[in-house]
Amino acid sequence: MTRVVMAVVITVGMVLFTASAFSQAKKPMTIKSGKVHEKCLSLTPPQKLAYSFESAAKVNFNLNYRKGDLVYYPVKLDRTNGEAGIYEAKARENYCLVWENKSGADIALTYSAKIAP
Repeated sequence: MTRVVMAVVITVGMVLFTASAFSQAKKPMTIKSGKVHEKCLSLTPPQKLAYSFESAAKVNFNLNYRKGDLVYYPVKLDRTNGEAGIYEAKARENYCLVWENKSGADIALTYSAKIAP
């Protein structure tokens, strides 16, 4: 019985975190043709980064962090109009959300990024 109650509490907590993370106001922006937009945040385990975005045209998207000269890509998507996810920090790092516009025109995009403990 205790395990069932604990599982329900954990599940409800995760649902509430996910709902609040994705319901926050999205930030609008325009990415110029051939340019990149980057939003970086410092995370420490066990913090989580909830992110989402929608774009008017396809963009390349990644979530990355650096260790010395190496760049790691926990999330990497090519030619997408949107994505939503929750990434749990594995190490204390600066994590960057990056959108790349390889099209011949400017692209309107909205995104949100929220850190949770």
